[in-house]
Amino acid sequence: MKTSRPLYLGLIGALMLLTSCRHLDDLAADRFARMPAADDVVADGGWYTPTVTVKGRARPWFTNAIEQQARAESQPLRLAAARQLARDYDTLALIVLRDGQLLLEDYAAGIEPARRFDTQSMHRGLLVMAVLAALEDGQIPSLDTPAARWLPEWRGADDPRRLITVGDLLWGQAALADPPFENRPESPGMQMFIGPDLRGIALAQPARAARGTVDRSSTLDAQVLGLILEAATGRSYARHLSERIWQPAGAADAYVRLDRPGGNTRTFCCIQASARDWARVGQLVLDRGVGAQGRALTEQSIATMLAPSPLSPAHGMVWSREPVLLVPRSVQAGRAAAELTPFADDGVFYIGGRGGQRVFVLTRQRAVIVRIGRVRNDFDDGKFVNAFIAALQP
Repeated sequence: MKTSRPLYLGLIGALMLLTSCRHLDDLAADRFARMPAADDVVADGGWYTPTVTVKGRARPWFTNAIEQQARAESQPLRLAAARQLARDYDTLALIVLRDGQLLLEDYAAGIEPARRFDTQSMHRGLLVMAVLAALEDGQIPSLDTPAARWLPEWRGADDPRRLITVGDLLWGQAALADPPFENRPESPGMQMFIGPDLRGIALAQPARAARGTVDRSSTLDAQVLGLILEAATGRSYARHLSERIWQPAGAADAYVRLDRPGGNTRTFCCIQASARDWARVGQLVLDRGVGAQGRALTEQSIATMLAPSPLSPAHGMVWSREPVLLVPRSVQAGRAAAELTPFADDGVFYIGGRGGQRVFVLTRQRAVIVRIGRVRNDFDDGKFVNAFIAALQP
């Protein structure tokens, strides 16, 4: 029997679709099999594909001021004590800048300065800056613009998500429900990390409360912001981040993850970048938007990012103003997570990733501290930073 051409083409199309779906399922399963242990997740991002380059424009590293500081008898001893505390927290890379000069750079054995780490949710601090750049450029009209402008999935008359604004997402008050997580590849929460359909997973999640009533930034807030940003700018996240933030900061090449070849960017986590380049980001914030290669953001954008959010004095737009639990700290070996120690100074801002990945900006000390290390659920931000505040006293 002769098959008609339309039917033949339809059968071929269906077969290709099934093959494609099967390929995507295999992609997630393969990633799950190669994923590193939870306590070693920052050490190497090379297990994940595909990635795309965030093109950098690296500048010479900061001037080394360690020898000059040796003239002050007490400060090197205090810095040595702070460095030991960092090592006690299983730190792999530690950088301290003050007034744009290098005071301390310390790496664990076998770690080189060019090493790129997966610092998990710390990526969100960059994402916020990229969104503010789009606001400055007029690609996003205002913080009050509904996210549904770029997300048709949220426009239903009975969908409470249609009221969520860009500002809600930036301040962590969109009240979106994170997908349930289990340690298996088909779990919706795991699919956020390794699955091939980020948009489908992210936009399928409901609101768990009315916008503006819950103060807690979620994985979904950051991923939805990434979807909005690519739609609003009309270009890839990697290109926008590169041109508006990364290159002005003077950073080297970095890498972000796609959910599948040619797909969406994982913006809620997992940029691969060096500790030195995170230090450049911190210096850009300290210098109110000016990086090594020129201005990235206006002073007003930086001030807006760091100002207290509408619902909480503890944080601004992802950047925290007080020690808070930016990422879940689970109970390990029957021990509760450590209590938070208040900062000794009210001029500290930071972004954080899982288990103590941090960029601290100390405005009163004119300092930047980067800590990248093994996942420590007992990491105490206040205890850590206060040691450096004491070391940086005259």
